[in-house]
Amino acid sequence: MKETEVTRAIVEAYTESFLDSLQSDVIVAGAGPAGLAAAYYLAKAGLKTVVLERKLSTGGGIWGGGTGHNIVVVEETDILEEFGVRTFERPSASPGTGGADGTLYTAGSVELAAALTYRAEQAGARIFNLTEVEDIVVKEDVLCGVVINATAILMAGLHVDPVCLGARKVVDATGHAAELVRMLRTKLPEVLPEGIGEGFMDVEPAERGVVERAGEVYAGLYVAGMSVCTTFGLPRMGPVFGGMLKSGRRVAGLIRDALAEE
Repeated sequence: MKETEVTRAIVEAYTESFLDSLQSDVIVAGAGPAGLAAAYYLAKAGLKTVVLERKLSTGGGIWGGGTGHNIVVVEETDILEEFGVRTFERPSASPGTGGADGTLYTAGSVELAAALTYRAEQAGARIFNLTEVEDIVVKEDVLCGVVINATAILMAGLHVDPVCLGARKVVDATGHAAELVRMLRTKLPEVLPEGIGEGFMDVEPAERGVVERAGEVYAGLYVAGMSVCTTFGLPRMGPVFGGMLKSGRRVAGLIRDALAEE
């Protein structure tokens, strides 16, 4: 029967993909701008990369731009050009803001979210949506995996046990919540003992800090994007996305170099 053959094709293909992802080089939790950028550069470097996204769609906060105006702003265009995303120059009305010459660039939210997702998968990253990280795996003081469950099961509040995926490195790109960092601190409060949480909105230091502070915060655990701001108490920056993309690229490079030395 054709209907059951369609079902067989879906179940077999998904199962094959999932089984092949039980152990990977890198797990990226969160398919927002930083997570997708990191996944793209990791996969492009030849690393087996798995992305986990709790929502149905990828792209995180990209889609809504600012207050539902589906436009995002960047100060530099190099990463967007690499992804094939069109940008439009918007001279700044405030001296000293924007890029080196005070210029801002806009891009379409839908185009950017779609391009990041497409290029990450085309590079070889494997994205599992509707999949939520509910805990982490730590062995011998190294974070080496995540505990996952189906988003629908957790939303329904059903008592269903999760399963696990292993990785050599894990990236917390869950955004403002910094969920994996919070999970770590819940059981190891001595990690970041001063606490975590974002500061007030301030674009310039946030854009710098989200790149400069992106990196390893515990053996095996890296932070990228807005998770960086939450982890280190940096300001938030609103619908300015260049720093988040560069943050993902930086983490990918750090992980690539670290794994090359192991």
